[in-house]
Amino acid sequence: MSAKAIKGTILCLHGYAQNGPTFSAKASGIRKALKKIGYHTVFVQGSLQIKKADLPFEVPPSENGEESDFDYRGWWQPTDDYELQPALDAVKGYYKEHGPFVGILGFSQGAGLAAVVCNNYAEIVGEPKAAEELKFGIFYSSFVLKPQQYQKYYDQKIKIPTLHIFGELDTVVVPERCEALVEKCENPTILKHPGGHFVPNTKDLIKKEIAWVESVTSEVEEKKEEQAEKQETEATKELEDQIGKLGIV
Repeated sequence: MSAKAIKGTILCLHGYAQNGPTFSAKASGIRKALKKIGYHTVFVQGSLQIKKADLPFEVPPSENGEESDFDYRGWWQPTDDYELQPALDAVKGYYKEHGPFVGILGFSQGAGLAAVVCNNYAEIVGEPKAAEELKFGIFYSSFVLKPQQYQKYYDQKIKIPTLHIFGELDTVVVPERCEALVEKCENPTILKHPGGHFVPNTKDLIKKEIAWVESVTSEVEEKKEEQAEKQETEATKELEDQIGKLGIV
């Protein structure tokens, strides 16, 4: 794909105990579909490196019995009182390295972070005009952050279009938690799948996701064109008024 064909870059944030490459593989369906319609996806590494001893589950031994060298990553430890700032600082760094971004896509813990970023984008990346670049958010198994000190990030509803995909049988992030985040959004769309805690790669669902992306991005472009036409009309009217006052016409 040539550089001219790229419509924009999407920042992709993995879930807890994953990493960039594994999330890219698990989300291969939507990644490939987005590429076909002109979007570049960046699957980054979580800001937190997790030791095996800190994982809330046991790591099964490899087939040859050797220690796994898997690079477990996350954005924060799933405790009652965690520090969010390192994750926000990491997003700011990703923006400087890979931005601007037209969309943010996340799964589970990464989706929880993605929602916070979408709602406070310009402030988090440190660019006042950055909010004009961000067009949509795609959240798989997302949720509202629980600690009270982070409720400030939801003082206003997320204004950009958001797509919420979650499994009806998810026991890790139950549907009610996903729906709670939907309530924090002004323009949400929900897609459910009959599965658990994962990014679904079924063709039917991916078609719906891609149709949604194309729909919301075209609406954004139409609004920009309408605004530009309105500004041009107002500028022309102002000029005509000034000419009329001078008695030239």
